[in-house]
Amino acid sequence: MADDAAARPADVFRELASRLNSREWERAAEPYAEDVVVTNPFAPDGPTTSTGRDAVRQFFAGLGGRLDTLTVTDPTLIDGADPEVLIAEFAFAATAAGGSVAFRLSAVFVLRVRDGRIISSRDYIGPRHDTVPTATS
Repeated sequence: MADDAAARPADVFRELASRLNSREWERAAEPYAEDVVVTNPFAPDGPTTSTGRDAVRQFFAGLGGRLDTLTVTDPTLIDGADPEVLIAEFAFAATAAGGSVAFRLSAVFVLRVRDGRIISSRDYIGPRHDTVPTATS
């Protein structure tokens, strides 16, 4: 879908979420432009900026090495006044350590999508909230 120049920002976000939910770490970077700029103003160790699809790919590969599951849940997608902009409010539900650790992170991504690719993303990710692991996690 990311190759479709007419892809709406909401469709591109749904594609990203689907790939993350399916643990397709390598393919999860495909919706991002080659020269994407991703900022995380509230990263735990201070603001971060990553530039380029390869940096995004490496980040997702790192997640795959640390997490058993990752699911994008409860998305609310808000179109911006600018047709390239989407505000995505959602949560990440995840498990690690063989399912013995479960947690949730609230998130808001402000995406700018052009020609079916994410060209910039400001990722606001809240603190980790531990949850009770389930038998299916």
